[in-house]
Amino acid sequence: MKAAGSVIMSAWRRTWLMVAACCLALAVAVGAHAHGLNATRRVAAVGPTARASATPPAGIMLSSGWKYLADRGNVGLAHKWATGGAAKLHWSSVAVPSVFNPVVSNAGYHGTVGWYKLSFTGPPASQARSWEIRFGEVRREAEVWLNGKLLGSNSEGYAPFSLPATGLVAGGSNTLVVRVDNIIRAGSLPEDWWNWGGIVRPVALEPVGRLRLRDLGVMPELSCSGRCGEVLVRGTLQNVSNVTLAPAIAVRTTSPSGLVLNWTHQVGSIPAGRTVAISFRVPVHGPPELWAPGHPSLYSVSVSTVAQRRVEQTNNLQLGMRSVRVRHGILYLNGQRLWLHGASIHEDIPGRGPALRPGDIDTIVSELRSVGANITRSHYLLSEPLLEALDAAGIMVWSQPPVDHADPVLRTAAGRAQALAVLKSTIVGGRSHASVVIDSVGNELSPTPDSTPGTRAYLQQAIPMARALNPTSPVALDIYCYPGFPAQSLYSKLDVIGISSYFGWYTGVPGHTITHFSQLSPFLTQTHSRYPGQALAVAEFGAEGLFDGDAGTKGTYQFQSDYLTKTMGVLNQLPFMNGAIYWTLREFAINPGWTGGASLPPDDRPDGLHHKGLIAYDGTDKPAYGVAQQLFADPPSFVH
Repeated sequence: MKAAGSVIMSAWRRTWLMVAACCLALAVAVGAHAHGLNATRRVAAVGPTARASATPPAGIMLSSGWKYLADRGNVGLAHKWATGGAAKLHWSSVAVPSVFNPVVSNAGYHGTVGWYKLSFTGPPASQARSWEIRFGEVRREAEVWLNGKLLGSNSEGYAPFSLPATGLVAGGSNTLVVRVDNIIRAGSLPEDWWNWGGIVRPVALEPVGRLRLRDLGVMPELSCSGRCGEVLVRGTLQNVSNVTLAPAIAVRTTSPSGLVLNWTHQVGSIPAGRTVAISFRVPVHGPPELWAPGHPSLYSVSVSTVAQRRVEQTNNLQLGMRSVRVRHGILYLNGQRLWLHGASIHEDIPGRGPALRPGDIDTIVSELRSVGANITRSHYLLSEPLLEALDAAGIMVWSQPPVDHADPVLRTAAGRAQALAVLKSTIVGGRSHASVVIDSVGNELSPTPDSTPGTRAYLQQAIPMARALNPTSPVALDIYCYPGFPAQSLYSKLDVIGISSYFGWYTGVPGHTITHFSQLSPFLTQTHSRYPGQALAVAEFGAEGLFDGDAGTKGTYQFQSDYLTKTMGVLNQLPFMNGAIYWTLREFAINPGWTGGASLPPDDRPDGLHHKGLIAYDGTDKPAYGVAQQLFADPPSFVH
């Protein structure tokens, strides 16, 4: 009876929220009619609004003054470099973010160790507040010391992390030391790109109050055929003080047209040191102003954690109200059929790799816009500034964790735990972004996961985990295109199946050839017949383009353009398909021995670049870029 009562109360509360939202919208509309246009920009408060003072101090960027010392012999730990043992060695000035292995070579691919050091003045002491050090991303592993004391470590190279700034000298001199290790070891998740190493995203000091709100997500939920909406707010709230607190979460939303709504969620008492999960909904003024390619409307959302009239933490985000659904194997965005057309990306700028600057982000977004892409795809969590830029540009993202060709790692419980942790951080890091419309749980795993124990165990946990972490985006898996394997029951648990299609480019595996391009249409048709409820899309396809020649020679610009044209031509004849994403927009660095299936001339050696890009590594457009522009601008007739 208690469980049933909880369900009834939950349903009642949600209904009440929707009624409140509709009443609020009606009140605003009446006010606007009575008082003119300016009335629509009044503040509308619903529920008890937390009035708080003593806002937290601003974060402090640690962006200048860094030094670097290479540790090619990996002797730094033994020689106590973290605690002064390297004082007489020569530390070179270095920019942060940056990479310490910008030259693609056989010698550098397997990784090395480097040390970073920064001297800085600590911020003034603040009553009942402390500080933590936030790293946007360190590839691959980091150990961090402050004033000679080990703060902690991180081994997840594709997600931000924070460590408490224990021992920080307020208003005085401090020394921060970071040991970075990008050595590829047994048990590492494999990567089909260059093994970058370094502090590749910004570092900052962030204030910490008595309450710490972690993994905050604000996600859109539409109902009433898109005429009503709510914001789903989730996270974990920790009481880091030594007393019991009764916090509130104050949410302020501002619509694209300027309507403001204040909403307060009372959490209840949290004992000292305890952590609780937060999940609640905030109504949105109806009808919601929807986000979509072509009109990427964004709401501003401020989330403040309050206790005893003091703001302990404030997070500011952008929210796009949109709905992505799969019905009978077809993708819909805001109730309209969706046709995916775009190109994948890597965060890889010559000489800097993933250490992107604002101008690099502008270039990536500009190139995606210019080619006519409405979606892009990445093998790992994209940087926060890049995701924000894609939100604002109205370019969707097919997101996935770096769980790529990972079946050997997934055989062990430790390997699966590693993959699941990466999946969680990827989804949590992207779930507040309107652009992230697909959450994939992996790329090109075993084509028979039902009978591959480790992969089966991973997917059985990963699929429901992804759906629980972000219920507003469909869950996908990117699979091989090999024909001849039996249907897999695990695929029926997905919302979307992404297909890596290389018919007519690669040869496949023994007994499962993909040599002939003519196999593509039958393979897609069979896959649809096996999984009619899942949305099918070609999540990856492409051909290397390195030199001029005839269209029948793999590796020529002409073959690349022809391959692109033929693939899109097949998809345009299959109404059950949902589009395709070309691999990739721009060339990127990879294992120095990579040839990618191209038929290289006798005097042409591999150069460590992946040449399937529509744009060369130096930024030069290939002929296929113009072909893609034309094809992406002309969706098939069955989409309209």
